[in-house]
Amino acid sequence: MSKKINFQFLISYFGLIPYVLTFLDKYYFLVVDEEDLLNFVTYYSLIIIVFIGSINWNLKNNPPTHIVIYGFLPSLFAVIIIILSLLKINILIIFILIILLLLTQLFFDYIILFSNDTNKQAFYYLRLPLTILIILFLFLISL
Repeated sequence: MSKKINFQFLISYFGLIPYVLTFLDKYYFLVVDEEDLLNFVTYYSLIIIVFIGSINWNLKNNPPTHIVIYGFLPSLFAVIIIILSLLKINILIIFILIILLLLTQLFFDYIILFSNDTNKQAFYYLRLPLTILIILFLFLISL
């Protein structure tokens, strides 16, 4: 028998479509202004970072304080990056900060959330590959 498709995983991978389209436009179609593309990728990446942080919030239970703070920190860092973007800081620096934030978030997600789980499927088949692909696209788009 075939396995059922995990629609959460599938929808998560659909989140890469804006990166693919941005990459294609930057190097092949040349329809959108490059500055607009870079700004879009910046803000879209921040949405992803904040979303990943927010999935750590469990509003039905009373989670430990460190989990609440850990879930909030991506939002704080996103605001800082938005401010840097509005101050017209070099986009390469902003992309480097986003990549560092994604890597840091991936590392701490494993340590805090997945290290004690016996089933690490969500980490190895979703979290890790998506983060690597996003970082790869950020690198390629920033060139």
